[in-house]
Amino acid sequence: MEKKLLQRFKEFLKGIEDCELFYHRDADGLCSAVLFAKALEKLGKQPCKMHALESYEMGTMPTAKASNIVFLDLSIDSKESIVRELEKRASVLIIDHHKVYADINSEKVLMIKPQMLSTIEPSSYPASKLTYDLCSGIVDLSMDSWIASVGIIGDMSYETWKRFVDESAKKAGVTKRELESIAELVNAVQTLAPERFAELFELFMLAMPEQILNHKLNELRYKLKEELTYWKEEFKKKSEHYAELELYFFYMKPQARIKSALIDELTKELPNQTIIIVEDLGEATVKFSARRQDFKIKMNELLEKAVQGIPRGEAGGHVPAAAGSVPRAYLKKFKENLLAVLRKKYGE
Repeated sequence: MEKKLLQRFKEFLKGIEDCELFYHRDADGLCSAVLFAKALEKLGKQPCKMHALESYEMGTMPTAKASNIVFLDLSIDSKESIVRELEKRASVLIIDHHKVYADINSEKVLMIKPQMLSTIEPSSYPASKLTYDLCSGIVDLSMDSWIASVGIIGDMSYETWKRFVDESAKKAGVTKRELESIAELVNAVQTLAPERFAELFELFMLAMPEQILNHKLNELRYKLKEELTYWKEEFKKKSEHYAELELYFFYMKPQARIKSALIDELTKELPNQTIIIVEDLGEATVKFSARRQDFKIKMNELLEKAVQGIPRGEAGGHVPAAAGSVPRAYLKKFKENLLAVLRKKYGE
């Protein structure tokens, strides 16, 4: 199966013509898209039309009109009807590292996930590293390995790929800390100025790490640090702690979509606790994120169970990190479900 998947990928990449590419709007998704674009460039192909999406936007994504459609770091197999509609008029490639929601491979659809090629836990095999590995079998991306490393750091998978990241940093003439700063920059733009995310793509395509670290966009990185300092204090004062469930539950009403950045910081300090942050931006739905780094509770399954029975409730992600949303009127129900799932788990 592995040999067949790799051969199909090679045929797709070499045969690609007009293309639209959808990628997750975070460090891992961005780096996946940049690496894919660089591979096409080395093959003399025309660039794809790029779309950066949040996971919750997959169901309402723009209509793709190209004959080749690519999804990177997006679990589009959880929206099987969308894929089936697309394959009627296009060839579809999916490179992703979330769990397999549906076996959607067909004559026109090629989905590759780490669990199809490796024994490494999929959540620790970021899409950027998978894209790098796949494309490196066709073109030489060795001088761009630092890009994959930024994606790895952004998805908190450094320990799995320590040697690769350290060697990539040395080759690019930077330190691991500087690569971390670049990942922080991506996070800052994603959080505070998502409309400028396309600027990051162009920057990564044309610049080396040192130039990126000196770019004016870094002002957002410093601003995000200030925001995170404030919200970490709010979390300490106002989060609900369920000690018997190893759970911290925090409801927040920020001005920007800061929950993902905040929870990534908090889980470093509380790796053996389940952290749930609900973000209320005054919209029709409230969104939430979950983190736990010791794998004791699977965050994707926890949230998926917590939204069961809730109209238009959505959830998904990885074992250590997941997210979702529910209509505002069902927030109380979501919390009740969440506590019930955990109480059953801890009562076993």
